[in-house]
This record gives sequence, structure tokens and C-alpha cells, in this order.
Amino acid sequence: MPCSEELCNGLDDDCDGQIDEEAPTSGDTCLTGQTGPCANGRVFCVEGALACIPDIRPVPEVCGDEVDNNCDGKIDEGCVPANNGCSDGTREAFIEEDIYPLIAGCAGGFTVPGILIDPLPQCGFGGGNTGQNPEGLGCSASDLCAKGFHVCEGADDVARHSPTGCDGAAAEPGLFFATRQGSTGCAYCTLGDNKDPDVCTGGSCARDCATSSVTANDLFGCGSVGRRPPSCGVLDRTSGDLCEALKGPWDCGVDGYNESNHVIKPGAAGGGVLCCAD
Repeated sequence: MPCSEELCNGLDDDCDGQIDEEAPTSGDTCLTGQTGPCANGRVFCVEGALACIPDIRPVPEVCGDEVDNNCDGKIDEGCVPANNGCSDGTREAFIEEDIYPLIAGCAGGFTVPGILIDPLPQCGFGGGNTGQNPEGLGCSASDLCAKGFHVCEGADDVARHSPTGCDGAAAEPGLFFATRQGSTGCAYCTLGDNKDPDVCTGGSCARDCATSSVTANDLFGCGSVGRRPPSCGVLDRTSGDLCEALKGPWDCGVDGYNESNHVIKPGAAGGGVLCCAD
């Protein structure tokens, strides 16, 4: 067969030892026939035939972003409208909504590190242990809270939102719900107003300090697992060094003075965060 222009036919038309490379119209824009972000694509030669391959492939639906992520013509299908403080619509602590309308314990995972400084939602509030992404892949701690709620700032924020402090929080064993409470170490929480960076660090064990980006020693919250801090307002549980008192899937990294800036939780078990109404 004489050599000719390369076509998309499963043959080496131009006799260069390659099949279907640089076939005419390859790379041209096209419409895939799918919906949402998968609608636009480009032409490629696939197994001897031209095909319109979408520029964006379907992915599992992300709740709350108002995008048809899986390109099936529906937006946020299967998502639970959350109005109880948790993004997946289910509470695992402070369960009685009539008693605790302004605070919720929301279980689930998150893989974007950090909780001390207000973490921005990263997966469209698509986290939660009963949601579509229980391990929190690509989610921050804030994605466990519903819109209109935030990860509680610390002991004072919990006291403002819960009439009983941590009492009544965790209904089951093995649960810890973190806040954004800071600490200078020795399980002393930052409940004061001292902002001196030479005194108020993650390893000074100083009292009367205010929370800052460096007062990140350990995690503090409510729950049924963890150590009991000697001084942290209404909060009754702490993680211990490098989350050793919580165990997996809690992972506080390798810096024993900076856990709440590095923490991730790549799994649904073991609790999550406390969410306070805005």
C-alpha cells in the first residue's frame, strides 16, 4: 500500500512506524454530548476512530458547590440539605438540637492541614462521615460544618454557644471534637490577652496568652477520648503530644509544638470538629 496522509483508521498511512498519530482534525474543539463541565472537549483518535473527549472528566458529586460534577444532568443529587450545623446533615455530638441549636459535633475526615487559624472550606462543604466523602479527601476541617456555622474558635466560643459547656457532647466512646483553641503547651490554653511573641509561643507554657498562629501546641475540644486539660475553660479534652491520646485517624504531624497547624484526619472514625453558629 503506498504511503499517504495519516488518517484515523488504525493503520500506518504515512509509513513512519506510528499509527494514527497527528490524524486530521485531532485537537479540534468539539461538543461531547454530556452536560455540565464535561460538555466541551477535543477530538482525539481512539482505537482507529475519532472521538470527542471531554476537557473535564466526571468526578463524584461535590455537595454545595452548585456544579454538576459527575455530568449526569443533576446538581448536588444525593446531598443532604444541612440545617443542623453539620455539612452531611447528621450530628454526632450535641445531638439534641432543641437543647443545643447553636452548636454541633460533626464527625468526618479532612486532609487539608490545620485548624488553629480559620481554615477555608476546600470541597464545597462536602465532608462528613455520612456524606459522599467521609474521609474528607481535599476537604478542610471547615467542610465538616454546614453553611452558617464555623469551627468553634475555642473555649470561650463553645461557652457562648453551649448552655452546658462540654457536658452532653459525645454520646459514644472514642469520639473527640476539636476546636480552634490555642495553647502555649503543658495543656494550658490561650484564654488571656497577652500577645507578646517572646512569651506566648507553642512551647513556653505561659498563662494569660492570646491565641496566635504560633500558640499551636496540641488540640482541645469536647469528647469521650483524650486527656483532661488542667486549664482550658469549658473544654474537657486534649489530644496529648502528637495526638497520642486520640490515636488514628487523627494525625498531628511530627512537630510536638505545632500540632493544630499540621493536623489532618484522613478517616471518618473518631469524631471531627465542633461547629458553632455564626
